[in-house]
Amino acid sequence: MRKINAAVPTDRRAERTRTALREALKDLVTERGWDSIGIQDLCERANIGRSTFYLHYPNKDALLQGGLDDLQAELRRQAHSRLVKTSAHEKAALQFVYGLIAHAHEQRKLFRSLIGRRSGYVVQQRFREMVIRLIADELPVATEKISRDATVRWLAGALVELLSWWVEQKTPVSPEELTAIFKELSQSAR
Repeated sequence: MRKINAAVPTDRRAERTRTALREALKDLVTERGWDSIGIQDLCERANIGRSTFYLHYPNKDALLQGGLDDLQAELRRQAHSRLVKTSAHEKAALQFVYGLIAHAHEQRKLFRSLIGRRSGYVVQQRFREMVIRLIADELPVATEKISRDATVRWLAGALVELLSWWVEQKTPVSPEELTAIFKELSQSAR
């Protein structure tokens, strides 16, 4: 869960500031890559002062984590909604996968910067941690043969690598096709 300074009131002005910072981060990561962005760059792009930035986030990593936490919450909401609409025999784990792939497709340039060749290690690690949490939340209890933690990490690594490969393709398959590919490949692990 995202931690926001308790001294900052949760009002529309604070939410506008956080939204402006998240948009600035997305734009700058897409333009320059993670490693070349500083706090001052974010403040200038969001049109806020440094002190305002520090009221909301202690550093750019926390800003990144806040955005990923928001994405994780939205993917969980979508997965729950999809799960409610499916019949009993169609229910399956990893309902969030299509939402993540569709989001990556919509935000292709951003995802190329986040998990592609231009990303920084910190960004890749935070993204991988989010995928691990999403999988751990949805994966059923492990079989006796393979530990649940090993299965979660294997699936997360496979999904992140598949997404990384996919966003770099000049003519990628559709989000629906990639979801089907991942689910087919991952059946043996579950």
